[in-house]
Amino acid sequence: MIHTPTNIALKESGVYARANATDWQFQWPLHTHEGLEIYYFTQGKAHYVIGDNIFDLQPGDMLLFRGDTIHRVNPSQDVPYVRSYVNFMPRLIEQHLPEEMSRKLLALFESASGLLIRWSPDEREEIQRFFQTICTERERETFGFEWMVATHLIQMLIRIYRKSKHLLDLSITRQPTHSQANVTRILQYLNQNFTETISLAGLSKALHLNKYYMCHSFKEVTGYTINNYLMSRRVEEAKRLLISSDQAIGSISEQLGFNTSVHFSRTFKQFAGASPQAFRKAASDRHL
Repeated sequence: MIHTPTNIALKESGVYARANATDWQFQWPLHTHEGLEIYYFTQGKAHYVIGDNIFDLQPGDMLLFRGDTIHRVNPSQDVPYVRSYVNFMPRLIEQHLPEEMSRKLLALFESASGLLIRWSPDEREEIQRFFQTICTERERETFGFEWMVATHLIQMLIRIYRKSKHLLDLSITRQPTHSQANVTRILQYLNQNFTETISLAGLSKALHLNKYYMCHSFKEVTGYTINNYLMSRRVEEAKRLLISSDQAIGSISEQLGFNTSVHFSRTFKQFAGASPQAFRKAASDRHL
């Protein structure tokens, strides 16, 4: 799904931020949004899927990625899940900094499947303070808060950039487990071939993996069944085409590998909460 609250906030002010969020969702959807994201994991157990990449998170981990890259967190229910994040539009940085400096900071988000930085325990208080200050300024909206938000965001990005330049300090990810490595292969295959007809038997044969092991591992790491991920991926692409083109809905359905337009419409409504026609009209109305 496209995360509408994020997009609305970004359109209004260029920033959407939360600090030490603890709320729980029954469903953690695969989604996209506008802008760039800095995500900071404080407590819990979770995997984070960004594009083809899977991050096995530890407290103090930070992820930087583009909002238009499909992503989803899969936290454990066994322990509290605490995180902070800030989404922002690049223009917020570009309008406050010289071109060369803004280019270097925004380059942190160029990795196709996200950048992971692991902060040491003695650095975490400083990092968390940035998120808290940004959120406090956004909530109070007192004199000069827009400038304060931009200033603290820029300071955090400079701190991140300095960290990233120390290659020995740059996060050294633990070697993925055998299961995680195979799930990464499955993700790569699905993301590259999601418009094709994909069966579990065909996927098993293509990747030389046992079908039952493949299904169990994928659900355990991503929180999705393979079929639900495939349908979500198709629906996300359908949203993009509905917004950015005037293609007929039947044409989009065929392009994305659905057997019939009825199947496409039913699946789209299941995952997006509205029919393709209603979604396109709502998107068009928002841009008027």
